[in-house]
Amino acid sequence: MKKIFLFILFTSLLGGAAAQTKAAFIRAGETAMRKQDFFSAMNYFEEALEFPGSETAIRYQYGEAARQFFAYDLAIRQYQLVLLDKKADRFPLTEFWLALAYQSTGQYQKAVEGFSNFIENSSNQIYKDRAVSARRDCEWALSMVRNPHDLEVIHLDKKVNTPYSEFGAVQRGDTLYYSSYRYQMTRDQNIPRRRTTKVLTQTGTAKGRPITHKFNENDKLTAHTSLTPDGQRIYYTLCQYTDEVNIRCQIYYRDMGKRKRWGSAQKLPDAINQEGFTATHPAWGIDPDTQKPVLYFSSDRPGGKGGMDIYQVKITDNGFGTPVNLTTINTGEDEITPFYHQKSQSLFFSSTGYQSLGGHDIYQSNHDGEEWKVPRHTGYPLNSSYNDIYFTLSADSTLAYISSNRSGSYYLEEKNKACCNDIFMVKINPPLPAVPAVQEKDTTPLVMIPPVVPTLEDTNQIVSTPPVVFPPEKPVRPSIPSTPSIKPPVASIPPPVTTTVDIETLKSVLPLPLYFHNDQPDARSYLETTTTSYQTTYDDYVQRRDEYLDAVSDADRERVREFFEQDLENGYAVFLEFLEGVKGQLENGKKITLTLQGFTSPRAQSGYNLALGKRRTAAIINFLRDYQRGILNPYLNRGQLNISEKTFGETTAPATVSDLLDDRINSIYVPAAARERRVELVDIRVE
Repeated sequence: MKKIFLFILFTSLLGGAAAQTKAAFIRAGETAMRKQDFFSAMNYFEEALEFPGSETAIRYQYGEAARQFFAYDLAIRQYQLVLLDKKADRFPLTEFWLALAYQSTGQYQKAVEGFSNFIENSSNQIYKDRAVSARRDCEWALSMVRNPHDLEVIHLDKKVNTPYSEFGAVQRGDTLYYSSYRYQMTRDQNIPRRRTTKVLTQTGTAKGRPITHKFNENDKLTAHTSLTPDGQRIYYTLCQYTDEVNIRCQIYYRDMGKRKRWGSAQKLPDAINQEGFTATHPAWGIDPDTQKPVLYFSSDRPGGKGGMDIYQVKITDNGFGTPVNLTTINTGEDEITPFYHQKSQSLFFSSTGYQSLGGHDIYQSNHDGEEWKVPRHTGYPLNSSYNDIYFTLSADSTLAYISSNRSGSYYLEEKNKACCNDIFMVKINPPLPAVPAVQEKDTTPLVMIPPVVPTLEDTNQIVSTPPVVFPPEKPVRPSIPSTPSIKPPVASIPPPVTTTVDIETLKSVLPLPLYFHNDQPDARSYLETTTTSYQTTYDDYVQRRDEYLDAVSDADRERVREFFEQDLENGYAVFLEFLEGVKGQLENGKKITLTLQGFTSPRAQSGYNLALGKRRTAAIINFLRDYQRGILNPYLNRGQLNISEKTFGETTAPATVSDLLDDRINSIYVPAAARERRVELVDIRVE
């Protein structure tokens, strides 16, 4: 009897602990929603679904988080499951949000049917009116898609785009200026560290690189560039986090110095950078009425028509005038990313306030000598059902760039198919046409209560999506990132097409070193194993390029660049191709043994370094298990693929490598020290 009582007590405690854990996940998800951290909210609600009970309520919240993270496929699935449940009537807006998600993914006919069902069955007049407007937009979108313009939209490759957001591209000669959200803040106290942006340039077919000479600031987000026609001044923004996810921006400029370097940053006056509000997306242009230079920009300052509005301000010999709201093109929603095209004297911008294909679409307005005319939609396929922003156009109107999270963009996580904006080049032939003027959307208030988010008991409130100032930052990395371009100095393996890479070709790249930042993975640990993958340490290391360049002398800078490009990035790329060859051999029934050796620099004590070397080989093994979603695991599990490992610590490091902890430059940042922190793939044996 005593044993039975103890068993009942034990299982009750387990059930109580599970309930508490489930409730904790739900509370964490709701907190993340209030902070507009939709990615974290998705993960918390996904974890909560692992526990029994209240699945429908959690799925509704899961769908809401996914929709606002732009993970529309995932949102659609959750909403569909909610509608199939007998408790679906507790969530009367589900069909509206499902139809909206269909619209956002370009499934316009399904969206029309969904909005029609909602209109027929709902008693919520506010949302019925909204559904009528949205259904009209979808029917209009269907006609637009059936009559595409003669455009070729080309997704730029991995020399520019990454799974994070790239945006704001503008061509100057053979150089492309753009912004990228791929970098992590080096001194951020948040866990995980928040991301930051840098301005990069790409010349010809080279890989994009951040602008040097401290143009990009480490503690702020640098982005949104616009150059004057003579190339002597660049306008841009510096932004700072106001909390975990939200950002506030201000506009700056720099003038070109005598040494062809950008001078010091100059902040625009308070009349433009109004305290407590965002001023962003600067665009140099001309006032068609006066033919004088002006700066166009976006701001959420008070006194506008709502959301983000577009303003223009005169550029004078003495500075800047007073910003003027462009009332004829602004709506009660968001108008962002203006671009002035001098030859056609047109103003292009993106908006959610007009009839659209979905999300932000691109519009064109011309000036009639007194004011800007009613904007015209720029058509399909320049626009999509997703967000299409940061439009820029060449002088001859034949080449444009946009930033979009449309289908074909790189994803942070394949399963979510969400985030982020990539840069697309648009070839236009003939020059860009404009479709007839569009109407403003029905802006009937939706009783928005930002940033309050509905709880599981209060599911009829609405969450307001913040204005797009930056593409959303999410603290994740994909399992396999973009493969960097391979530089000639290091041997590489051509990717297999129809035949398996032969063993001698695989052996020809050995030994293959894979590098780690100082004391990584799992800093300050004596553990001999790790759950961290080399993928994580590699991604972090690549983002530290500027940190290394800033730390060393001018004489060592070029050697540091060569290390990052030829050793770190190229080694990673060759490793991926090597594994593709290994996979082919395994698929042909071969038994393979790979030999790894771990090394460290001599900064710490020998015992510590031996443990660190073992953690590094463990990180490589973790990478092998994660490779292509675990495709090598069956071979590892049944012994067809084996790993032999040996760790040397710092015992093989040259005496010339500094072991002084206070000599950080020579013990961490110089290439001689960096090359000691590695795991080498030294041998492949095939049976």
